[in-house]
Amino acid sequence: MSINSREDVNKYYQILNELVDEYTEENKIRPSNLKRYLKPGSEGFNRFLDKNKLSDIKRADVILKDILDDREAMEKDGVVTFESFKFFESSEFKIHSMKECLYKGIEKSTQKMEKVLADYFDTNLGHIDSVDSDKHIFKISDWEKEDCNVIIYSKEEINIIKYNIFDHLYDEISKSKFEIVTGISIELSRLIDKDVFESKLSDIFTEEKLIKTITDCLGDYEFEKESNDFFIWVS
Repeated sequence: MSINSREDVNKYYQILNELVDEYTEENKIRPSNLKRYLKPGSEGFNRFLDKNKLSDIKRADVILKDILDDREAMEKDGVVTFESFKFFESSEFKIHSMKECLYKGIEKSTQKMEKVLADYFDTNLGHIDSVDSDKHIFKISDWEKEDCNVIIYSKEEINIIKYNIFDHLYDEISKSKFEIVTGISIELSRLIDKDVFESKLSDIFTEEKLIKTITDCLGDYEFEKESNDFFIWVS
C-alpha cells in the first residue's frame, strides 16, 4: 500500500505522531534525541515501522523522518510549551548512572542475535536461551562442556550506548559549580557547550575505550569478541 492522497498523508502523520509520542513517553527520550534511537534507515528505525505494522506502507518512512526532524527542530529552537520543557527536563528523562547507559533506548534482544551467537559458539539454537531480553542476556548450554551467560549488542546499539554515556557525563559535569572568586560561583553548564563537549569525548572514547567502559559497567562479564558487527561479552 502507498500513501497517495492528501487524506492519506494527514492520516499517517496523525498515526505516526501518536506513535512517536508513545515511544517518547515509554522510553523517556527527549525529542532532540529521538534520531539517536530512531536514526532514519537504521535497524531501530526500521524495527519501529515494522513493530507498528507500517513497514509495507510506501512513504511511511519519509513521514516518520519528517516528524523526527520536526521534533528535534522544535526543541532546539525553543518551540515547546513551558510545561513540555519542564517535563523533558525532569529526572525521568535523565540517565542517572553509567550502568543505565547500557539500557536507555535499547530495544529487546532479537532472534538475529541468537543466530549470531549460535554461529559464533558453533552450537545450535536449541542450546541458546534468552535469560533477560531487556538486558540482552542469553544462556549458552554445554559450551566447552559448561554453561555460560553472554551479553550481545549490535554495532548500532554500541553507538547508542556511547552517546548515552556522553549525555550522562555532560549532565554530571553540569551539576558542578566553579567558584570564580570568594562568594561568586558559576555553573559549568553555562561554560561548556554540549556539542563541543561531545566532540572532545568522541576523540577520547575510541572503540577500545568504549568497550572497556561497557565491560566495567557489566561487572562480571568479560569482552569476548566482535563478530559480524555484534559485540559479545561472556560471564
